[in-house]
Amino acid sequence: MSERALTVVVVDDEPPARARLKRMLAELPGVEQVGEAASAAEALRVVDAVRPDVLLLDVQMPGGDGFSLLPLLRHPPAVVFTTAFDQYAVQAFEASAVDYLLKPFRLERLAAAFERVRDQRHRPEERVRQLEALLEQLGRPAPQHLERLTVRLGLRQLILKVEDVLWFGAEDKLVFAATATARHYVDFTLDELESRLDPARFFRVHRSAIAALDHAVAMRPAFAGTWRLQLDDPAATEVPVARARARALRERIGG
Repeated sequence: MSERALTVVVVDDEPPARARLKRMLAELPGVEQVGEAASAAEALRVVDAVRPDVLLLDVQMPGGDGFSLLPLLRHPPAVVFTTAFDQYAVQAFEASAVDYLLKPFRLERLAAAFERVRDQRHRPEERVRQLEALLEQLGRPAPQHLERLTVRLGLRQLILKVEDVLWFGAEDKLVFAATATARHYVDFTLDELESRLDPARFFRVHRSAIAALDHAVAMRPAFAGTWRLQLDDPAATEVPVARARARALRERIGG
């Protein structure tokens, strides 16, 4: 008799990231997605309503991070964190997470996470061995920062140098790289780009924007405590800066 499918709820504030996860889940046998949420508050309602076996949970979200959600769940599932940041790994395992996936990850890595869930259901002692192996893995040298992007230009594939990008943005669920002359759509989420770009050169100024600091020339106040970051292109492009990120940005650019 075959084991029943693991039910899953996906929680991520980025619609493209949720869409990518859902596509990956659809390719995995023995897994059934039963819900999704874009915030911790929404996730609390969904998880308690459908009682999934597994929660795929982002860490950084507006209105409360993934860790703040876990103590509130009345029917806590197995938790697999999916995030672009490796600094929360120990905290994740202290919260009894089964696995910790660093974006961008491949289908094979997601499949391995579900195997860990199954292993721990049948062999609880397996968690200690897996924790040691994963922390060792996360301690390895980080991959090289992204230096080039492949973008589509008509029927051609264009190689775009990251140093030529003024900022990355998202609109209508699509992510683009903006240069001084054009916008090019890319096959990354902003979370994935944030994890792959050099943090000394790029800064997440808004949930929908990553700016190239080398092209920043000025900041000015905008509506309701938000800011605008002016870039050095001929059009004097201005990128939105969230109120919560303005102070850190000023520190980065020496303001």
